[in-house]
Order: sequence, then structure tokens, then C-alpha cells
Amino acid sequence: MSKKVLIITYYWPPSGGAGVQRWLKFAKYLPEFGYEPIILTVDPKYASYPQQDIGLLNEISPDLEIIYTKSSNFVFSIYKTLTGKKEAPYGGFANESNPGLIQKFFRFIRGNFVLPDARKSWNKYALKEALKIIEENKIDIIITTSPPHSTQLIGLEIKKILNIKWIADLRDPWTDVYYTGDLYQTRLAMKINEQMEKKVFKNAYMVIATCNSSRDLFRSKLSKDQAAEKILTITNGFDQVDFKDVHQIPDRFTITYLGTFAKNYDINVLIKAIDYYTSKNGPLINLRFIGKTDEKTISILKENKNVSLEIIPYMEHKKALEYLSTSAALLIVVPSNRKTEEMIPGKLFEYLASKRPVIAIGPLQSDVAEILRQTKGGRMFEKTQIKEIGDFMLDINNSFNNGIFEIESVGVDQYSRRNLTKKIAEILKTC
Repeated sequence: MSKKVLIITYYWPPSGGAGVQRWLKFAKYLPEFGYEPIILTVDPKYASYPQQDIGLLNEISPDLEIIYTKSSNFVFSIYKTLTGKKEAPYGGFANESNPGLIQKFFRFIRGNFVLPDARKSWNKYALKEALKIIEENKIDIIITTSPPHSTQLIGLEIKKILNIKWIADLRDPWTDVYYTGDLYQTRLAMKINEQMEKKVFKNAYMVIATCNSSRDLFRSKLSKDQAAEKILTITNGFDQVDFKDVHQIPDRFTITYLGTFAKNYDINVLIKAIDYYTSKNGPLINLRFIGKTDEKTISILKENKNVSLEIIPYMEHKKALEYLSTSAALLIVVPSNRKTEEMIPGKLFEYLASKRPVIAIGPLQSDVAEILRQTKGGRMFEKTQIKEIGDFMLDINNSFNNGIFEIESVGVDQYSRRNLTKKIAEILKTC
């Protein structure tokens, strides 16, 4: 007989993005390992999503129980009214290249008076419903996943009231996320936010990070006797089913970037590498960006004569995977050199599953670099390695011209959604 587990998540289809897919896929495979998930989320009519992917609705099992609640959108309603924008800010403020006075004001309010984030208005509705679900279904394990990190406070409150096993899944760092500096936080606000974070880490039965760097960062916030045993890593991954019948032959030399390309991602390194590649008689590169791309980045690329630029807005996940298969290479940029801010982009694992070489720009000692080394799925380059990046592009182009499009990576199956869900189930068995 399956054991029920409550999963509390703000982002759920029709919301889009890698964070949504993480627990959508875990919920898909958990029944195979003896667990029946129940999803508690916000009603889309009351939610604030930076992006939507209607296609993900088709991936929800008809047997999955989903409970929706209301929420308040007061903060985002004011933001949209005063700024004239139709969408909420993206993570990293990728849709605010040059924030005006009003946007800066809202960032200050968000960073100092709406802690830990603006979606905390959902908490009172979610908490009430969660307590009801737990009682009716006799649930003794709950999982909260974030961002928004305010969702973790729901788990903290449930633990306080019922003293049941609670697992906190953090897809991104909390107080150390790379765009913290854009929130104009005072020392007092930082301290309050840090206290919230520490309470979550201290009271959760288990804390799950999506990369080893985040795991080590979270462990540093607890005493050594607590940290090692309760904070661990389960990465994002890829679903093999998603790649069925999507492999195609690219018809031109295309390098694709999938996802949000924020303003703090350094495009100049890539441009210099492309210029070097062209100086060595490399043919024109079709550079494709799928998702939200920083406006300044687009402007810079349009001025480069060595690039044929293709900008595609955010699209349904299934269609995006088809674009990966029509690429000769795939691009990743790790935005920070600070180990404490490092994250593994969720797209990395789908890049690997697509069997196209990955060109990664960032720290050589990063988690992304280590995964690429282990799987032989591509190469990581420092920002100073302009020539090396250009030479790698020339090598890929040479393979492309010889009709070789796929690479022989190794050990990629460990990142399949089914295998990762098995790790989740192993944690649940200890509860």
C-alpha cells in the first residue's frame, strides 16, 4: 500500500520553468517507489508566474491529487500598475535591464519589507489547507520546495504545530542568491532573512540542495554535528520520455542557449571567442537564444557581423527540446565566480540528454565543470580562455561538417528523473 506524502509548492503548471519540472517529475515517478504524492499549490487565477508553460499540464497524471488555494497578489498588482509591466520580475531581474526609479523603489520594498519574498501572501491560505489535508489523509511526511523561499515558512509552521517529519527542498540559495545585491537590503533586513533561513535549516528533518556548492553553503550555517547528516544534494535532471522522437539533424551550425539570460551574464567573452573563431576561417554561427534574454545582450549581439542572431521567446518545454536537437552545440554561462552563489542550471541535464556538446563559461572548479568532466558532455572555460573557446567551436564545426552531431557522453543516466526520484524515496523511507 502506498504511503501518502504532501508536497507544498507555489510553482506548478501552468507555471513554466525548470523549478516546476523538478517536482512535476518527482510526483510522476514517486508512485513507482511506494509513495502517493498530494500536491498543494496556488490556484493559477491567484498566482503570479514570471512565465507559463501550458504544455506542462499534459504531463500531470490524472491520478495525481492536486489541491489549489487562493492567494493575494497585492504587491504584484501595485508593481504592474505603477511600472506598466504585464509580467512579474524574473529571477535575477532579467526583464529589468535598466530599472527606473519606480522599479528600484519596489526592489527596496521587496528586499526590506516583504521578507523573504513577495509571494508570502500565499502562506496563510496554504497553511490552513495543509493542516486540513494532513488530518484527513493521516499524513506524517511533508515536503516544501522553493523558491519562493516563503514556502519554507509554511513547513516551519506545520512542524511547530504538528511536529511531523518535514523535508525542505531548496532549488536555489536563499540569502546568498546571486541577485541579493539588487534588492538594496539594509543590515537589519539581511539579519531577519538570515534568521528565517537558519530556522528552516535547523528545524527541517532533511534539507535538499540541487548542487554540492549549495549543500556546502547550507551546511556552513549549522553546527558540524547537524550539517553533514541532514543536508544533502539531489540535482535536477532530465526525463527520458521527453526525448522520445525529438532527435533531429541540424541543418546549419547553430549554438543554442536555453533559459533566462540575465544582465549579469557576461556576453563579451562569447563575442570575443566568436571573433577569434571567425578569424580562423570559421563559418558564420547561428546564435540562438530561447527564453528571456537581457535587452542589452541582444543589442550587443546584433552589432556583431560574425553572428546570425535568432531570438525566440519562452516556449513550451517540449518544443524547446526539439530546438536543442537542431543545434550543433549548446551554451551555458555560470554567472558568478563566488562558490557560495553557484547553482547548476537545470538545463544542463537536458543538454546532456540531447547528446550535443556543451560550451560552458564559468569557474573551472564549479559543479557544472565537474559534471561535464565526469560525463564527457562538453567543456568548461574560464572567462580568460578566449582562444580555447574559439578552438573548441572550430572542433565542433569540423565534426558538424563531417556529419557528426552527437557526442558519446558517459554516466548521464544517473541524472534521469526516475533515478533521482528513487533517491527521494530513499530519504522518505528514513522518515
